[in-house]
Amino acid sequence: MKMGKMLQALACAAGAAWAVTLPIQAHAGFDDNKPISYTVDGASATGYFKVMIEAINGIVREVYPGSDATYKPGSPAGGVLNIALGKSDIVFTASAPEIEYAVEGKAPFQQPLKGKFSFVALMHDGLTMHNVMTKDWADRNGIKSFSDIARKKPLMRLAVNQPATLQSTVTMYQTVFDIFGISEADVTKGQNVIRGNSNAGFEALRDGKVDVFINGGFVPTAELTDIARTRPLEWIEGDPAKMKQGADRWHYDVFTVKKGVYPFVTKDETTWTEWNALLAGSHVSEETVYKILKAMVTHQDRMRAIHPSMAQFSAQTASRNPTGLPYHPGAARLYRELGIVK
Repeated sequence: MKMGKMLQALACAAGAAWAVTLPIQAHAGFDDNKPISYTVDGASATGYFKVMIEAINGIVREVYPGSDATYKPGSPAGGVLNIALGKSDIVFTASAPEIEYAVEGKAPFQQPLKGKFSFVALMHDGLTMHNVMTKDWADRNGIKSFSDIARKKPLMRLAVNQPATLQSTVTMYQTVFDIFGISEADVTKGQNVIRGNSNAGFEALRDGKVDVFINGGFVPTAELTDIARTRPLEWIEGDPAKMKQGADRWHYDVFTVKKGVYPFVTKDETTWTEWNALLAGSHVSEETVYKILKAMVTHQDRMRAIHPSMAQFSAQTASRNPTGLPYHPGAARLYRELGIVK
């Protein structure tokens, strides 16, 4: 696919609790309930992010009646591109590779976009890389670990995410293969590679169409537990030092999948978790970002009820900035008023 077409695909493709009021001294001019208007980009038309974003938009509409909050389905990289170009306003789904590649102008981005967007809030840091294989394939090839795969180079039918979702491809299976010295071409030659979202991978795993599944999910992921009832699975072991190397490359956290969290995890296993951040384009007003963020942090109980991944959400967790980007002026103002940043 030519670069222009890839970018077009990225930009357009598809993804009742009481309020807790925090003490905020609002900036003059923002201490009102006047409506705001913004467009959210960067996630699929269904699923986790769709639910999260629409729930947040609902909170904003209640706090600022008459607000026009529009959801535009797309991809994380496409969302970052669109906020940089002023075609959309905010994205909730950005992670390390989308940000790094956009800032540097690395493919699929055609030019550096540094200064075109900035950080607003950390949404969560719990998207966990799952490395799973069928027991039948593991037994036939004598595989327990990524090191075994690197040494034996067994042919595999692989299920990974779609290329446009950099955070679930570049920073998951591609990084793992790189640190263990595994060539994708060597182990998939002549075999079918399923490239789709997690649900596509789960379906292929359930139907026996793939041997290895490497994709993101929250722990525990009910689909894997269900699949394991009829198709025996095993976790692919990863040397902890090498897994830390992979996590450090993207400023992610090493994570331990505890024994028993899935029926096929018979001992503690090492992987990493990824974060997603709320970013805003440089064209978005200070007032708009301030009000979106204020609505979120002053209703943290409702934020926490959206999904288990948001269970620890607070102004403090939201302000943690792992992106290397500057704070958007609207976010910086609110965090200063809360005494979180100087």
